[in-house]
Amino acid sequence: MKKGWNEISKAGAFIITSLVLIVIGGIILATNEKVAFHKEINSYHNEFFDSFFLYWTYVGDGIVIPVLMGLIGVFSIKKYGLSVLIAGLSTLILVGGLSQIFKRLLYGDALRPYKLIGHDQLYYIPGLKVHSVHSFPSGHTTAGFAFFAIIACVYFSKNRLTQIILAVLAALVGYSRMYLSQHFLEDVVAGACLGIFCFAVVFFIKGMASKKAV
Repeated sequence: MKKGWNEISKAGAFIITSLVLIVIGGIILATNEKVAFHKEINSYHNEFFDSFFLYWTYVGDGIVIPVLMGLIGVFSIKKYGLSVLIAGLSTLILVGGLSQIFKRLLYGDALRPYKLIGHDQLYYIPGLKVHSVHSFPSGHTTAGFAFFAIIACVYFSKNRLTQIILAVLAALVGYSRMYLSQHFLEDVVAGACLGIFCFAVVFFIKGMASKKAV
């Protein structure tokens, strides 16, 4: 058990920072009506952020994230063998599986801003493909938090400042989903929780497995 917890604790600063951001998100959810809050966020936009978030959101994309995770695993083979690659891909499988269970089975009727609020009441970046259903949770946010947690654990286990920055970068993936009006705040907060959970489960098992191999 201890070896498993020790493995997760390598990303301790990332997890703590993420949890603080999640709590802040929870407070906002508890004190604001979700449609009104989303409209407020949607009212703040400019050309720079349009371009930035349009591309940054792909960090959590279902095609891009496996490639990035694979690269992390490949570059880690010399030092860690296949363990990081296997753990990374396993995390992605868990992320994808649980996200789809929530999206399609448990909360299949959860509408996205486009459908619930209406296209005419929101600002959308020209040419952006907008989704209307399967809103809860945000899959991009889930994958983003899991991805950056793995980077924090594998490459920056002793650098707390970098882990904090990585947590902020993960949060920006989540914010991009709101900025682009693809998700509500509740979807993003749930995605962050789910991403950290998936990371913790897989890397706990990774730590326990390494104990058996000794």
